[in-house]
Amino acid sequence: MFGSVRRLTADGPARIYKEIRAAFDSENLAYREDALKREIWCLFEGDDMPVKLSVSVSDEAPMIMFDCLLDFKAPDKSFGPVLEGLNVINSSLHFGAFILNPETGRLLYRYHFLLDGRIPSRDVILAVVKMVVDTVDANDGAIKALIPEKTSFADPMFG
Repeated sequence: MFGSVRRLTADGPARIYKEIRAAFDSENLAYREDALKREIWCLFEGDDMPVKLSVSVSDEAPMIMFDCLLDFKAPDKSFGPVLEGLNVINSSLHFGAFILNPETGRLLYRYHFLLDGRIPSRDVILAVVKMVVDTVDANDGAIKALIPEKTSFADPMFG
């Protein structure tokens, strides 16, 4: 169904990272990377705002981590109402979740793709990227409405 089965071996994280890069390259997606950390950063143009995607491979567990950092920060005093709003939004999602980092106030969408001992195909990787970006793009307006003050800022990781 998804092509030939390619099993993970001891060099699994490196092979998965190579396949992620190949998937991005196959679609001519511009990205920055840190090969030592096995992490890629890519910027997509959303309807309301840019979608900042980070894709990384875990060395500790068989998974690919997809995180989208949102361009706002919740002030400490607003954590309660923001978390309530995120809970409502998350209840409508099939995969992943929007979270609030209590240490920084930053909001992000997180989806971890668990691997079953096989290396996912490029098509599967790109399908997950699309799902993640589409989920963020569809919900960023509602999340922005949860933030009580303008907190948009440039992120050096994405240029």
